[in-house]
Amino acid sequence: MPTSPPRVVALIQARLGSSRLPGKSQLPLPLSAAGDEQTILGHVVNRARRATSVNEIVVATTTQPLDDPLAALAARLGVGVFRGDEQDVLGRFAGALTQATGPADTVVRLTADNPAIDPDFIDAAVAQHHATGADYTYTSGLPLGTNIEVISAQALSQAHREARQPDEREHVTPYLRRHPERFRLETLPLVVPPAVAGLRLTLDYPSDYALLSLLFSELGPDFSLTDPAGLPALLACYPWLAAINAANVQR
Repeated sequence: MPTSPPRVVALIQARLGSSRLPGKSQLPLPLSAAGDEQTILGHVVNRARRATSVNEIVVATTTQPLDDPLAALAARLGVGVFRGDEQDVLGRFAGALTQATGPADTVVRLTADNPAIDPDFIDAAVAQHHATGADYTYTSGLPLGTNIEVISAQALSQAHREARQPDEREHVTPYLRRHPERFRLETLPLVVPPAVAGLRLTLDYPSDYALLSLLFSELGPDFSLTDPAGLPALLACYPWLAAINAANVQR
C-alpha cells in the first residue's frame, strides 16, 4: 500500500518590534507598492506558496498588542496564525504546529524579514531532507537572508521539550545543531553566481530596505537568484548595488 508523502508546513517567524526598522514586516516592497501581497510578509508568503513541496503556511507571531496588525495581515493573506511568547520562539514554533490544519511531518523555517527566498531552493532543501532522512537540513552558499532550514516535526518537538538555554529558545535551531549525537544533521551546498552569493538580502536596517526595494522594483516580485537575465545581469550592469548595505552588521 503506497504511503502518503510527508506533509510540509512552512512556519514564518514574524514580529513588528524591530529596534532598527520598526514595523518592517508591513513595509511595502518596492517602496511604491500597495496592497497586502506587496508587503514584506506578503512576499514571504507568496514565495513560500510557490514552493511545490509546501502544503501549508502558518505565521508565528507574538501575543504583544504591537503585533495585532501583523496577525490581521497574515489572516488577510489567507494563512494560519499562531501567537505565542515574544522571546521563546522555539515554543512559538512548536505551538504553531498545532495551528496547522493537518499533522505536519516536516517544517520549513522562514522569517518575515527575508523576502527574497527562492521557492526552487525551498523545494531542493525539502527534497534533500526527505531523501537523507535528516532531522535538520540547512542550505549553504546562498546570499544572507535566503538560506533555508528544514526540520522534522518530531525533532522540533524534541528540541522544544529539551532545550533550556536562552539562545536555544530564541533562535529555534541551536539546540539541534549542538547535538549531532541526537539528531541527523545535513547541509545542502547550493551554487549561485559569485556576485549574487555575496549580497545581503535580509531586512534589518534602512539600507537593507533600500536595496531590496530597488531589486523588487527593477526585477519584479518573483525574481530568482539564478536567472542569468535577472539578478546576475543587473549586478553586472550596476556592481555598486552590492555596496548599498554591505557595511551592515548581522545581529
